[in-house]
Amino acid sequence: MTDDQMMNSASAQAHSLLRTAGTPFADRVGELVRAWEADGRDPGLLVTGRPFFALYCWHLQTSRGSREHDAATTAYVASAHRAIGGAAGWNAVLSERAHCSCHGERWRLENLSICLGCLDYVCYQLDGPCCAGAPIVG
Repeated sequence: MTDDQMMNSASAQAHSLLRTAGTPFADRVGELVRAWEADGRDPGLLVTGRPFFALYCWHLQTSRGSREHDAATTAYVASAHRAIGGAAGWNAVLSERAHCSCHGERWRLENLSICLGCLDYVCYQLDGPCCAGAPIVG
């Protein structure tokens, strides 16, 4: 049974929001955070797995730049981070292995990046963008 099959409906909704191709990632995050806030910060709307990897890498990268996130987005990311086990959970995520979509090679997640357009894992060997105009983080 896959992670997606084991999710409850709230969790599936959260994952689906971040996987909506064609919408800028920041807009998808905003929609997810608004849904989380509207639902009383339901822990069931916190993402895990690949969507969490994308969210957390995006948040880390954009926080290092000139962008400041609103309090609700920061609270959502912090809550999702705590829900996967905090720093220990993040280290466990980074130790997981996955295939890059560009070459099909298997890597630890700490050695992969993720396309924010399609949420596919990509390796350092990717030649060019994955999805037109979509950033790659991680």
